[in-house]
Amino acid sequence: MPIHIESIVKFILYSMGLLSVAGIGISLNTNVSKIRERLRIGREIKLESYNQKWLNNEWLKKYHLLLDSSLKSYKIEHFSKLVVGQFLMFISFIALFMVILQDFIFSFGISAIFMYVLPITGFYFIHKQRQNIIQDELVDTAILLLQEYEKNSHHMLYALKETVSQIKGSAHGVYAKAFARMHGEDDIKIQAAESLSFQIGHVRGKNLATIILKGCKDGTEVSTLLEDLVEDITEFNKRVRDAQTEARETALIGFAPIPALIILHFVNDKWLIPGGKAYYYQFGTQDGLKSFLIAVVFGLIGIGLGLFVRKPKGM
Repeated sequence: MPIHIESIVKFILYSMGLLSVAGIGISLNTNVSKIRERLRIGREIKLESYNQKWLNNEWLKKYHLLLDSSLKSYKIEHFSKLVVGQFLMFISFIALFMVILQDFIFSFGISAIFMYVLPITGFYFIHKQRQNIIQDELVDTAILLLQEYEKNSHHMLYALKETVSQIKGSAHGVYAKAFARMHGEDDIKIQAAESLSFQIGHVRGKNLATIILKGCKDGTEVSTLLEDLVEDITEFNKRVRDAQTEARETALIGFAPIPALIILHFVNDKWLIPGGKAYYYQFGTQDGLKSFLIAVVFGLIGIGLGLFVRKPKGM
């Protein structure tokens, strides 16, 4: 069935009409700047209250930690804005696909994949790649922190500052962010420890974050805890090195679907369905477009899995 171009035109015209009505309504008001400021303040208050409520939810809190781990410029106040914006784009995608495909279930599913599944999966892969690097350097970082802790008269905040100044790469950003937050109130310090624990991963990352929190928040003497942690990580890394296996062949398989999709389109058009009908079916009909979108999704999943298994996990 051919896609109804007139439906797309109607959708655009209706959108322009709604925007025009809104613009006329705003232009008739003599106090636009005050209304904008009032709306902005009201929106900020609402988003702040959303932050407080949503971060009490276990799943949304994990999403916040994932964003904090994978996006360098992310801050906690961005969370509610991002969630609301993502939801609005999700609704817009459903409306757009509904106009084009006339199928609510497929439109809902493909919109959920593009707006939630793929972005969250991408954030997770970025997080795991950084986590692998941080875990590889964890024993060196813990040793450096212990040395600086003893040099600075068992003052954890100063020790953390000196440690941050000496480490590089992904680990530097993670520990620098934790150090900056350890100057705040107790609840900010607790959030910083939770974020640090999530970014390092495993029980040993949680232990290091807890040790840093105790030293910064309570002023507890933690030399023995750091020594025990260094010994534990060193022993664990020896066992991991003995058990590691490479997965490069498996990773290469994951990169195949997208190139294969391009090749199959060319073969279809050149030999199997000549005369340009292959591309018309694929992009000019609802069934063709659905199959193309599904193939792209599976291709992206394959690439993601290939990247994920290319490097063996650390701890």
